Amino acid sequence: MVLILCYICLSSRSTHCAPSEKVSIPQNKSFILLEGEGREQTSIEWADHAGGESSTATSPTFAVQSADFMARDITFKNTYNVSGSITPAMAALVSADRSSFYRCGFVSVQDTLGDMVGRHYYEGCYVEGAIDFIFGTGQSIFQGCELWTSPTPVSPGFVTAQGREREADPGGFVFKDCTVRGVTPAYLGRAWRRYARVIFFRTDMAGVVVSQGWDAWDYRGSEGTLTMVEAGCTGQGANRTGRVPWTKTMSAQELDKFVDLSYVSRDGWLDAQPR
Repeated sequence: MVLILCYICLSSRSTHCAPSEKVSIPQNKSFILLEGEGREQTSIEWADHAGGESSTATSPTFAVQSADFMARDITFKNTYNVSGSITPAMAALVSADRSSFYRCGFVSVQDTLGDMVGRHYYEGCYVEGAIDFIFGTGQSIFQGCELWTSPTPVSPGFVTAQGREREADPGGFVFKDCTVRGVTPAYLGRAWRRYARVIFFRTDMAGVVVSQGWDAWDYRGSEGTLTMVEAGCTGQGANRTGRVPWTKTMSAQELDKFVDLSYVSRDGWLDAQPR
């Protein structure tokens, strides 16, 4: 039997398109491909934040809750914190299984990308922020992405805040062949939940990465449950001098389980998406 998947394509063909609006794709709208002309040419922008009657969960400029979503060549931006304030203000919330993003941008200051529920794949993307700017409980690979620490009155910042809650959970953030650069010193991550798992593999790290590398946050004294890994990384920020002593080391065989595409696409869903 041959399985044929049909996607609905929403495409921008203007020279420069930056609509100011909130966009949400509900659970019953699967198989959507959102396509722009390039992340520098096409963007969706809005200014919302956590505060008053709003929460972090309601702040994103773009949210997807439907499975089998795909986006290419577009930027999602939350403009609330442009004045320098620090408030949770998501650019995008991904709460759907089998979601992929190619050459997309995610721009905010705090909580830029909520990578929450399901298996996700990001390739050639740009993610900018200062505080917990990639956070959530997702099971995700970031391939060849640029992570940029933006200006902020709070320093140092945090690139990730991973939220794996139980040892049996498959979730984790894997950064493969990425770069970490920017203007604000930052930790590679802090533990949002007890079993947080983040792996940086063959990533080039500039001097913005603080020497400690990682923060246990509310789990100081219980770091044994955390999985924070750096393997094959390069650059000034990859210098291990001063790193916290509780980071983990994985064998090549263990690493392969996470850096291989099968970590997020064992059933082949990525290959079934449009090219």
